[in-house]
Formats: sequence, structure tokens, C-alpha cells
Amino acid sequence: MRRILPVVICMLAVFQLTAQETLFNNLDVTGAFGAVIIETGSINGEIGADVGGGGALVMSPIFVGGYGMGTKYPTHTITQGEDAGEYDIKFGHGGLWLGVAPKSDKLIHFYGSTKIGWGKARLRQNKDNIFTDRVFVLTPELGLEVNLTEWLKMSFTAGYRWVNGVTRLQELENDDFSSPIGIITFRMGGFEDDF
Repeated sequence: MRRILPVVICMLAVFQLTAQETLFNNLDVTGAFGAVIIETGSINGEIGADVGGGGALVMSPIFVGGYGMGTKYPTHTITQGEDAGEYDIKFGHGGLWLGVAPKSDKLIHFYGSTKIGWGKARLRQNKDNIFTDRVFVLTPELGLEVNLTEWLKMSFTAGYRWVNGVTRLQELENDDFSSPIGIITFRMGGFEDDF
């Protein structure tokens, strides 16, 4: 009996330690998804599409995950100095993706998200990086989402891509990368009770 009592006390102490509250104790993951993201906006005055993807855990009605976007459609002409000439712009960023889709069991419902990311903007000639700058990108968006199937959702949103940190790209600045945007997102996965 003397040997059992210390074992029982130790077991009770272990159970008590595991029962303590933690920051993520009450997280209720209800699903997960992967996404294809198509973003239309302007870079250096040229309208084009950025393509990317992402993934997240769903904790209904919110989701938390990551994303990545990239494009190389625009061009830029440096008009003065020894570096004068035409350059391709390559722009990419990725980071944290936070969103909300309340009442997502309804056919059409509200959808909103914010992408907070870091990346690079480059001026290139013949696929060589001539000028490179690191940038911060913040992209809030709001719109509607349609449930196409139980595992596929499509959202139509409008937002703004705010870019900061452009300092080393000749004759370009933050406003040349910042733009109002339209976004179509396809989210595929398990949502709510499917998980």
C-alpha cells in the first residue's frame, strides 16, 4: 500500500498538469483545404493576372494558413542613365493567409480574407536578375463565395494589394506595385463536418 500511494499521487499530478488550459486547447479544427488563387490587378500600369495557391486549416467560420503568389507579365523601361533599357518585372510574395466564411453551409455566403506576405520584386533581362528588392505585401479582400460541391468552393472578391519596400528598382516605387484587385479563388478540401 505504501508503494501504491506515491504512484497514485504521481498519476494524479500528471493528469492535473495535462488538464491545464492553454492558448490552443479549445481549437476545433473542422476541415482543411488547398486553393488556387487568380488575382487580376495592375503592376507598373499594366493589367494582368497573378497566379498562386495556398492552404489552410478551417476552424469554422475562420481559417488560418499560408499562400504564395507570383507573376512575370509586366515590363518596365528605364529611360535614363547607363542602365537604360527594357526589363521584365518578376514579382512574387507569400506568407500568412487569414480568412472568414460565416454561414458557409449556405449556397452563397460572405467571404473575406487577408494575405500578409513578404517577397521580391525584380527587374530582369534575359532571365538574369539585374535589380532586386525585398517587399512587404498586405492584401485584404471581401466578396461572396459559392458552394459548387461539398468539397469545392469558388469566391469572387475585390480588394487592394498594398506593397511597401520598393526602393532599389530604378524609376519604380511602391505605388507601381500597389493596386485595386479582383480575385477568384477555388478552395478544395474538407469543410465543416467533412473533416
